[in-house]
Amino acid sequence: MKKLIQGVTSSLSLLFIKEQVAFIRENGYEVTVVCNDHYTNENSRMEVEHIPFDREINLRNDFVNLCRLYKYFRQEQPDIIHFGTPKAGLLGMVAGYFAGVETRIYIQRGLRLETVTGMKKHILYTTEKVSCTLSTHVMVISDSLEREVIRRRLVRPRKIVRIGKGGSSGINMERFDPENIDRTEVDALSRELGIGEADFIIGYVGRIARDKGSNELVEAFAAISEAHPEAKLLIVGDFEDSDPIDDVNRHIIETDDRIIRQPYTSRPEHYYMLMELFVLPTYREGFSNVSIEAQAMGIPVVTFDSTGARDTVDDGRTGLVVKSNDAEGIRQAVETLMADADRRAEMKEAARPYIRANFDRHLMHEQLLAFYNTL
Repeated sequence: MKKLIQGVTSSLSLLFIKEQVAFIRENGYEVTVVCNDHYTNENSRMEVEHIPFDREINLRNDFVNLCRLYKYFRQEQPDIIHFGTPKAGLLGMVAGYFAGVETRIYIQRGLRLETVTGMKKHILYTTEKVSCTLSTHVMVISDSLEREVIRRRLVRPRKIVRIGKGGSSGINMERFDPENIDRTEVDALSRELGIGEADFIIGYVGRIARDKGSNELVEAFAAISEAHPEAKLLIVGDFEDSDPIDDVNRHIIETDDRIIRQPYTSRPEHYYMLMELFVLPTYREGFSNVSIEAQAMGIPVVTFDSTGARDTVDDGRTGLVVKSNDAEGIRQAVETLMADADRRAEMKEAARPYIRANFDRHLMHEQLLAFYNTL
């Protein structure tokens, strides 16, 4: 039985790999997961090896954790390590290289350096370069991310692996299925949020942050709401203090009675049921799970032409891709679809089959297993 160690920085990321790990174990691999234990959530019951990774640079702790990983790899003698997220990826590849692990997979889920400047950008570039250089395979999660890491000379093309059309672990099509959602609960949520039958709900799920395009989202909605009194904006997510939006836009979110904000939830399905359109104005992604979740629920998506995000939408068929960092482009796209109920209906009809054909979790797990079996 081959031994595989999978690593992520934060225990919050276990939500995205839990089913994948179970599937790989069921198919002949001994799998251990390494992460920190900074958060207690529904995944804390998952058996893991705790190493206290920090998301940000902490030279002392990073060196201590590197030594712990090296010692752990030497003790366990894994056949494969598969590490993702910047900090765990870097330390995992360095420790794995010096511990002599034969197969070292670094999963590149997105380039933070795309939206930073100055010294931090140089540091992030260097850490990414080291992770890619010391890996034997670099797994990318979208076409555009693959092009970006090659363009920036972070990795040679021969090292790159992509599972299917992209994504980390696919989507649970049974969970994100409008037919499986209790309508009485949705109706109760609608009443609780003060949503009326005549309201047109534009939705967003995710962090409220500058690099998520939250400033552009608020600015676009301000223009939309002037022309469309029936429009309301539903935001499901928390404010990001480390990458804050403009104070004026935060104030608008907190005070505008046509903007409904709800805190982060690990069960967004009922909120998707309230939306007519989903907007993802992110500056950069590796991929976007919320975009494919929304489409699986039959919601057309409007997104920026940014790395990762554009790979999630079949432009013109399941949604619209507009120029990045452009609030006016978001406004125009949303108003175009608001005015054309037939086109929205066509997109709604096409969205779920598109997601099932390309991002179904079972399909993604099988393709990942097939890749492991070639190693």
